[in-house]
Amino acid sequence: MMRARYAGELEAVRQNLIAMGETTSAVLAEALRAVADPSPGCADRAGELEARIDCQHRLIHDQCLSLITLQAPVARDARLVTGALDAIVDLELIGDYAYEMVGLASAKQFRPPSQILVRISEIGAKIGEILSAAIDSWRNADRGLALSARPREAAIRAECQALADKVSHLTSAPGNVTAYVNLLLICRHLERIMRHAVCVAEQAAEAAPPAPAG
Repeated sequence: MMRARYAGELEAVRQNLIAMGETTSAVLAEALRAVADPSPGCADRAGELEARIDCQHRLIHDQCLSLITLQAPVARDARLVTGALDAIVDLELIGDYAYEMVGLASAKQFRPPSQILVRISEIGAKIGEILSAAIDSWRNADRGLALSARPREAAIRAECQALADKVSHLTSAPGNVTAYVNLLLICRHLERIMRHAVCVAEQAAEAAPPAPAG
């Protein structure tokens, strides 16, 4: 009975982490929509999602501390609990950056060149794929999928940097400098979100069972 309860508590941590990841993916998608075409209700929707992430963070944190204090998990169970504690920090930071992107997008005073918005959307979609893969890695205990995130990081970081350089040049041109500064911050936030998404994936890899030998 005690073992079944313990296993259920571990599974609850994993399921709640997956739910938090899905909420984080939703707020990132909202942020990308806000950059492409901000709507009046975008900030409210993003704010609700960000508040939900905070609640989910507290819930999982308390569940993990309870398991550590009362059950003293070892081996794979300990890796799951400590991985979850690390992952929720990264997910919360992704939510924070995404929510800030919504505010930066809403503050634009004019519509930036369409090619810049397209590039932000393209890069954001790639980062969203990494985040989704990280969450699926936790869902399916898929170590291989989790480890596939890191090799993509360098190329996407280079794309973020190239776009940031392009936007940075525009800040010296006549016109609304504030809007371009906001776009530059959005580029930086995307890079940070990617870094945290890769961390969530690697934490899933650590928590997953090792691949069978042979």
